[in-house]
Amino acid sequence: MRKRTILVISIIVLLVVGMIAVYINEQIIPMSPSDTGNLAGNLHNNGYFFEMDDKVYFANPYDNYCLYSMNLDESKPKRLTSMGVKYISGANDLLYFYMDSTSVGKGISGLGNATNQYGIYRCKTNGGNQTCLLRDFCGQLQLCGEYLYYQVKTDNSLNKIRVDKKDKSLVANEMISPVCYDNGIIYYTGVNSDHNLHAMYTQNGDATTIVLPGYCFFPVVQYGYVYYLNGESNYSLWRANLYSGEAELITTDRVDCFSLNDSHIYYSYSSEDAPALRRCDLDGSNKIDLYSGNVNSINLTSRFVYFKVYGQDDVMYHMPLDGSAPASLFIVD
Repeated sequence: MRKRTILVISIIVLLVVGMIAVYINEQIIPMSPSDTGNLAGNLHNNGYFFEMDDKVYFANPYDNYCLYSMNLDESKPKRLTSMGVKYISGANDLLYFYMDSTSVGKGISGLGNATNQYGIYRCKTNGGNQTCLLRDFCGQLQLCGEYLYYQVKTDNSLNKIRVDKKDKSLVANEMISPVCYDNGIIYYTGVNSDHNLHAMYTQNGDATTIVLPGYCFFPVVQYGYVYYLNGESNYSLWRANLYSGEAELITTDRVDCFSLNDSHIYYSYSSEDAPALRRCDLDGSNKIDLYSGNVNSINLTSRFVYFKVYGQDDVMYHMPLDGSAPASLFIVD
């Protein structure tokens, strides 16, 4: 009888120790200086789509932009939040985003519907353990190593906070966009004093330097080049070599917004007569029209390009990157 009692107690102790170990492990937030969030092009376009580990996380326009997950082929969509989100990023099986409590999901009611849950949030990829890292009215945000860099609209500043909700600090009294992050460096357009392209070294005290003089907007870094809209050249698309500084014209088209991947640039061609979603190679060659109309919010995954059409804020369009189907409404079942 005594041996049985000892055995039962031992099992209980092991279970308790195991539960404590699981709890402690869940409280540890994985982070690394090499972590990087969403594509800069996506985040310049509101960060509605983000791909990580063979899943796509997106803001569903048919459900007031609540956060959803789905497979790469768009199957098995699942709602993860009850309120609208944007600027989605993530790493290490965790998601980071700005959540807006003025945009509530369909069918949501009760106490959760009445609370002000705006701010920067973190959650697991299944939507669990939703945690508010910062309660403020924020703009663009990006995961830069162990920190989230984010804009604060209430005082037009750039701030940062570590992903475990520690070490919050002011970076600059300037509404700097942090979304173009590459290998420890944030490339951004000056706001207050100039519109040059700057570099901020996040692992060296956030020190800054000028990379390219001029009026350089919406930078995206890819393969040693920075792509940008040239405000001195009718907002045409250019790129500059980050090593030599040599700049070259990609297209004379006036561009409203763009995003790019390893092989193509997708951009909104601004024209009174024939506006369109266009695609070209990284050097500007092989230009084609994909969709006729004024488009915005261009986001990319490994299989689709997603975009919105001006005047149709409550819907999203999509098109396979391989050209296997024309652009059509993105329907979430």
